[in-house]
Amino acid sequence: MKIFSQLFRYASRNFITSFLVAFTCLFSIILLFDFAEIERRTSAKEISFFMKLNMIFLRAPHFAEQVLPFIVFIAAIFVFWRMNRSNELIIFRSSGISLWRLILPISLTALLIGFVDLTAFNPLSVAMQQRYDKLVRSIDATDSEDIKVSSTGLWLSEQSGPNQAIYRADKINLRKHELLNVNIVIISPQDEFLQRVDAEKATLKDNELLLENGWYLEKGKPSEKFTEKVIPTNLNQSKIKRLKTSRGFYSFKELPSYIKLLQSSGLNSRKYEMFWHSMLASAFWVGAMVVLAAAFSCRPYRQGKTLLLLLLGVLIGFALYFFKDMTFAMGAAGFLPTVISAWLPPVITVMVGAVAVFYQEDG
Repeated sequence: MKIFSQLFRYASRNFITSFLVAFTCLFSIILLFDFAEIERRTSAKEISFFMKLNMIFLRAPHFAEQVLPFIVFIAAIFVFWRMNRSNELIIFRSSGISLWRLILPISLTALLIGFVDLTAFNPLSVAMQQRYDKLVRSIDATDSEDIKVSSTGLWLSEQSGPNQAIYRADKINLRKHELLNVNIVIISPQDEFLQRVDAEKATLKDNELLLENGWYLEKGKPSEKFTEKVIPTNLNQSKIKRLKTSRGFYSFKELPSYIKLLQSSGLNSRKYEMFWHSMLASAFWVGAMVVLAAAFSCRPYRQGKTLLLLLLGVLIGFALYFFKDMTFAMGAAGFLPTVISAWLPPVITVMVGAVAVFYQEDG
């Protein structure tokens, strides 16, 4: 097939039109549900209607990315079903045109949509989601992170009586419950400096931090050098084991550097590795969804049970969508290798769809 033949352009144009319609319909439904959820969450707070609309607008691109493969699947089903109902598929096949020559342009168009999402839309979605998180934290002060990771080290904070203790460390050893090259600053409720401790190492023992080889400074007094020093803390070993990185969202381009930062800091990066592989696999998965859609919507009308097959296809599409979430969870938890967990859903989708299409082609 010539890459821009008339048949290629015709199939791609129909798919893009169907995709825009499916996207508008499904996305509108999602926004309505999101508005209802925000109304429920903010019912006890005095928040303006404009701010609620702003929250919906900021989170909308993230939802669009999540449902993109299923939107492509629905759009492809509708295109093939319409061609089937108008007998276009019969005409194409009687002219010697294989079903694969119709699947190819639609699948390539879907892949293009997937890569545009990955390279252009994803950074925008991440930026808007980050603004949404900041807005939520400004409304609900209890919504906070456990630990932040940046180029300056690891950051976490805790309430120390009426005061606030801020911790910074170069690296954390979750197995030994140690913080390396740690700085601790204690400030008052009025944000006034009270104390500072710098140490080479801090070891957590029974709600106490054992600090080694450092300096202690208290407001209004000269600094003191120490070999060992013990300070109280609300942290304990179970909290250390449950430490999570901040709920920040990172774009496809930003994730590799953030993963390296987590690994160098001694934190578990598996979940973010899964995010990266999953985003890359999703760009190919949208093309696989077209093959699956063709398998359930190209059965000749005269053979009957077309609507039943369409319903079965939608159910299988939903099942694969949830299977993707399940493999992601297994990969993030370490039960499956990262690459297998991310790429298994698109591979299974292509295999199931291709087998069904070959069966229809060869009888």
